[in-house]
Amino acid sequence: MQEAIEQELAALGGHTSCIVIRGEKAAPSRVVSINPEQEYPAASLAKIPILIEVARQVAAGQLAWEERYAVPQAARVPSAGVLADLAPDLRLTLHDLAHLMITISDNTAANALLDLVGMDAVNAAMRDLGLTATRLERRFMDFAARQAGRDNWTTPADMSLALAHLCGESLPYAKEMLAILLRQNDRTILPAYWGEDIPFAHKTGGLEGIIHDAGILYPPQSPGIPLIIVAMTAGQADEPLTRYTLAHVGKIIYDEHLRWLRQAQ
Repeated sequence: MQEAIEQELAALGGHTSCIVIRGEKAAPSRVVSINPEQEYPAASLAKIPILIEVARQVAAGQLAWEERYAVPQAARVPSAGVLADLAPDLRLTLHDLAHLMITISDNTAANALLDLVGMDAVNAAMRDLGLTATRLERRFMDFAARQAGRDNWTTPADMSLALAHLCGESLPYAKEMLAILLRQNDRTILPAYWGEDIPFAHKTGGLEGIIHDAGILYPPQSPGIPLIIVAMTAGQADEPLTRYTLAHVGKIIYDEHLRWLRQAQ
């Protein structure tokens, strides 16, 4: 599998990475590892650390899923999502904001949640979880910060570790977070060839020249053996080609997993 994926990614040029971990409970195994420590601008993958810190603060009694929060004007940005265009006096539950941030990648919801939990708290939580290269340095759609050299950063290895924490349900409200990630609307990258009925708890991310997809695949043929999959790219000049290539990478992973299952039976 690794060689086939390496060939697909090499054709893209730029920076490319992929990790696949077969999540057998007895002994999870990394079956693909391509540039796992490469650092990338996180784009919307940064919303996974925010979601984790939101859940941690709910567990600590600092926030509540059903409490309603105003969305300040400073958080509203014209971009992906719908919240910036809704009534300014609208008050949403914390769960609503988390759902919008993940499922439709609403950047206003992400900014509102980041303001609630605090950037420093998110970064501290990631360090506590062992995500040593993951750090947030800016709010979403803050292009002035990007031009000044401040960005949100992560690596494929860090993202796979965050997903492993979720997959193993070692985090507070892990099941609730996975339920939100399973509702992700964008299935045009890794799961494009799988079909809509294949459960994939994931988050996509994109900026100019950057396309990411990272999540946990639960194949119906082996629901007890999930696959953690992270694919990250940067320096890409052709977005449609990059999406097509990552979709084909997803197909290789799925087909190879089915082949492995048949041999294991």
